[in-house]
Amino acid sequence: MKKAILVGCGAEIGANLLIQNDPAKDGFAIHTVVTNPPSLDKHYPELRPIDGIVARLAMAHPGIQSHIDIINGETLRIDGREVHFFFGDLAKELPPQTGRFDIGFIATSKLDMDKNSPVARNMQELADVVLGVAEANELPSIYGCLEDLTRDDIGTIQRQVVDSGMYCLGSCQTNGMHASLRVLTDALRAIQCNASHIVSVETDIVHPDTPNGVLGTRSFEGRLQDARDNLRPSFSQIAMSQDKVMPWAPLVNTVSLRAPVHAPGYQINRFIVKDGGALNTGLIEAAIERVSETHPHVVKASRTPLGSRAYAFERRCSTILSDQNHLLILRPAYLASQNLSEIIIQSFVNNTVGYSAVVRAVARSIAFGLPVATFQGIEK
Repeated sequence: MKKAILVGCGAEIGANLLIQNDPAKDGFAIHTVVTNPPSLDKHYPELRPIDGIVARLAMAHPGIQSHIDIINGETLRIDGREVHFFFGDLAKELPPQTGRFDIGFIATSKLDMDKNSPVARNMQELADVVLGVAEANELPSIYGCLEDLTRDDIGTIQRQVVDSGMYCLGSCQTNGMHASLRVLTDALRAIQCNASHIVSVETDIVHPDTPNGVLGTRSFEGRLQDARDNLRPSFSQIAMSQDKVMPWAPLVNTVSLRAPVHAPGYQINRFIVKDGGALNTGLIEAAIERVSETHPHVVKASRTPLGSRAYAFERRCSTILSDQNHLLILRPAYLASQNLSEIIIQSFVNNTVGYSAVVRAVARSIAFGLPVATFQGIEK
């Protein structure tokens, strides 16, 4: 059994990783968590930081409280496994020595996803493999929705067993786009094509507010504006991964809006593909089914027009709407004359529960010593 350490137990990724970790299935157990102590309240003097952690877990997954026992002020038992907490800042201090870890997760800030950041430096002192739940140009990447592909599918892939080093796993929206890309790559394989036949990508995003969203405006940035009745223009890290994965196919994030809704959000990917008119929706639906059968944490199809709440607790990155109103293939004359098609894939992308399931799947492959698709970092 591999030992894992988690840095950052926020209300989204950190909390969900703790909840989802199943050592018997995953091959790793999160033994230790390093996180800043949750704030206390003078009206509840008996409550401690560990109670604040339970609150985060309970709000991340309603009903989980019945599976949690507080052992002491630094230890929880979650579904029978003990997790030890060190309340502090890893940038400033290391937790009490508990031996070396096989896997370390950084679920704090994008700023920590730099090999030279204090958090990253200290984490590399603690763990053999360090995985960051964000995008970082300079770091090599493991994108969970693409991890089983080979260089025959995407020419930039370097497939290898990962037993050391620091990798970024991409943003939630990056993984959402990659879920659609994974399906399209599978469909292209059926017509003897691959990702090199993808010419460009346009992505529209409606992003659910994170717990950092506010009521009342603190400043001008989207996360700091009042979330109520206020669609806020934003931007995504999604284009950052494209230079690693498909540098020949420019990606433009045309729409990015923040909305005060629970995860999942909504994503529309428009792929321009040189398929000679060979692709059809049947091939894409069949590809969704194949990927869903082998990688249920990546994607599943839905032909029912349900809203996002229906998928809020699915441990899956993407739910693709595969009915005739949402899964579209367009061939206007200006594209058809160049043997091009526009493939429009619309999906619900879960940036909390679903993204955590993808992170967990990557760590599982590493724990079991399985080869994964990696992508080189981009030097400054």
